[in-house]
Amino acid sequence: ICLEQKTSKAVGLRDEALWNAVSNSLPTYLDKDGLANYFPPRAEDGARGSDRLTAYIVAATHEAGFTLPAAARDAMLDGLTAFVEGRIERKFWSPRPDLDVRKLAAIEALARHGRAQARMLGSVNLTPNVWPTAALIDWLSILRRVPDAPQRAQRMAEAGQVLKSRLSYQGTKLVFSTERDDYWWWLMTNGDVNTARLMLAVMDDPAWKDDMGRLANGFIARQQRGAWQTTTANLWGGLALERFSARFEATPVAGVMLPFTLALALP
Repeated sequence: ICLEQKTSKAVGLRDEALWNAVSNSLPTYLDKDGLANYFPPRAEDGARGSDRLTAYIVAATHEAGFTLPAAARDAMLDGLTAFVEGRIERKFWSPRPDLDVRKLAAIEALARHGRAQARMLGSVNLTPNVWPTAALIDWLSILRRVPDAPQRAQRMAEAGQVLKSRLSYQGTKLVFSTERDDYWWWLMTNGDVNTARLMLAVMDDPAWKDDMGRLANGFIARQQRGAWQTTTANLWGGLALERFSARFEATPVAGVMLPFTLALALP
């Protein structure tokens, strides 16, 4: 069982005891630059941690309100900062170029802890229209958390428009028009993850208020046998529906329930 699975299970189930065990062992998964490995590295292997896994752990625990050990958190944030700024490199096999997408995920994680700076965006080719949906969601989240980002309001509006243009429905099921191209499995993202993270990113945006109910229903319709397909999707999915319920279903239902036969008889 790798660190991603352990983290997803502990945080997704809101299991404090399990999370304490994971967080206590977290330092043993970090490389010399502060980036996390999927399995504890051995010094003789020369293992290099993953910026993507590190960003996932930082972002997911922050979204859930879980606390990372201070020393490990600072090391991970320092590692992500060094990666974004080009002071360290991580090159892994991938079926397509992914450096910009990985940097956006790293900046988004840093922004959650106040460590992202507008100048970091200069290391990314800003082409939102052609990014996969996961990167576009990270971009929108970054803009919300970095107030001095250039042309912030305009770029937030543009990102929202592009995201809305990609939404499609098959009956009640929400899909993206870019669904096939959004399956970046090596970066732990797919349509399920994107839907959950989109809900979390726009939950409090008035421009999305009228879309939230359909987004939630469409997201639930993506389940198979009562769950989404990956551990990361189930973590993000649980967080998204929990926040949706607190935000939009907090008011008790009022009124009188009529028997079905009586309701049919009423004009």
